[in-house]
Amino acid sequence: MVWKKDFIFLMLNFGDTTCKNKISGISNPVSNIQYPESKKMDKNKVISRYQLTLDVIDHLHLKNKPVVLHKGESFVGYGEKTKRIGILLHGLLYATYISDNGAEWVSRFFFPPNNFIVSNHEGFYFGTNSTESIKAYEDSELIYIEKEEFKNLLDSNRNFERTVRILAEESYIQSISRIHSFQSLNAEQRIRKFFTENPELGKKLQRQHIASYLGIHRNILTRFLYKI
Repeated sequence: MVWKKDFIFLMLNFGDTTCKNKISGISNPVSNIQYPESKKMDKNKVISRYQLTLDVIDHLHLKNKPVVLHKGESFVGYGEKTKRIGILLHGLLYATYISDNGAEWVSRFFFPPNNFIVSNHEGFYFGTNSTESIKAYEDSELIYIEKEEFKNLLDSNRNFERTVRILAEESYIQSISRIHSFQSLNAEQRIRKFFTENPELGKKLQRQHIASYLGIHRNILTRFLYKI
């Protein structure tokens, strides 16, 4: 049914916000910012949703067992068919794409519990070649769900279908927030927002990957970090 296919497409957008490496020797630039109570509740909700999803997955008797994707190994490469999605159990992956001028940009980061559905959603949904490359930023453990198995689960398992719907709704909210950030915030505001919302992640990332994800030049990020 069409609406179930729409769930697939929306679900695979879940994770459009952030990744891993090291900003060595730099303290968290927003460590003095206090999260409002609503943010803390949202964080608890994210963790709870992740655990509930794993519980649903655990009862599905999937065809594939968890596998380890080592640092630098590819989940899907440019031009490849996207035949599966991944449920990220541990670790960190990142997606890149090539812009019209030939520059490579970081578009997404996958890390539990926030963004744990790994896929090139456009290729998975339409059956086209991937316009993204998704690689392991560090050694990562995933469960692969093949496309046909995923579609069958949507049709036959009510709990799985409900989980997909909820993740799709949350994905939409995240995507809108990211669009608004690019439209309304300047570079410094985007940097502050990134570190406020992802304090632990920010400690792991190399500067060039943060800058690429935020759509700014690395020198701008470096100047900001030296100012604080």
